[in-house]
Amino acid sequence: MLVARSTLSFVLALACLAGWADARDRGADGKWSTRRSSHFDLHQDVALDRYSGPGGSRAFELAVIEALETAHDRVRDGIGVAPRARVQVFVYDPGVFDATYAQRFGFSAAGFWDGAIHVRGGIQVDARLVATLSHEYVHAALATLAPAGSFPAWLNEGLAELFERQTLGQGQPSAGELAFLRAAAADGSFIPLASLGGTSFAGLDEASARLAYLESYACVEQLLHRYGRERLERLVEEVARTRRIDKALARALRTDLAEVEAQLLARLQSD
Repeated sequence: MLVARSTLSFVLALACLAGWADARDRGADGKWSTRRSSHFDLHQDVALDRYSGPGGSRAFELAVIEALETAHDRVRDGIGVAPRARVQVFVYDPGVFDATYAQRFGFSAAGFWDGAIHVRGGIQVDARLVATLSHEYVHAALATLAPAGSFPAWLNEGLAELFERQTLGQGQPSAGELAFLRAAAADGSFIPLASLGGTSFAGLDEASARLAYLESYACVEQLLHRYGRERLERLVEEVARTRRIDKALARALRTDLAEVEAQLLARLQSD
């Protein structure tokens, strides 16, 4: 997945594409420092040493592992998903990450998932890096339940945004974000959820991506508060089992996509 380095995180779900996976085999100078935890194999670009130093690098690794294990526990407790196999995580030197991936997307990227988690490192493990790790871990966890494309993009990205926002201490869309969505609904630029049901938002430009991710987050956050954690967990289970969002919504929530969208639009009009 991709997370844009902006106020609103942009995340792009990708299959394992040729060329992308090659970057796993090289850091800034072709070397990785590897550390294993209960649920993760962390591969850190050794070039990060120049930011944090030999001692600081180890502290950086430990902080990343702690953030990942916390994400694992949050997702397990939140939607009942916990991968059995260790998740591979690659943390890159910022310059290497930017040089390798900047030209591939229409917006600045901080991370993505393509069978492994890839994130842009930094001088320290700050709130934004922790949020990116949490976001990407959601995609990694969901990918263990069903083949790629089973989860519609709005649900996949909305869940990732939900846990990312929780990591940042945000429980619902901000007033400014709701105003942005309200304006989109008013001027006709609001994207129907049915149009956000593909495997990813890869083909969207920056403006459309911002709207798509915000819509997805607002939709999933609304489902959580309207139906509760247990029924949201059941929705995830039903999507994984049936690979059909229409059947999953009917079985888990006794609703359909049109009604979910109508509820979101009604909320925007009432707020």
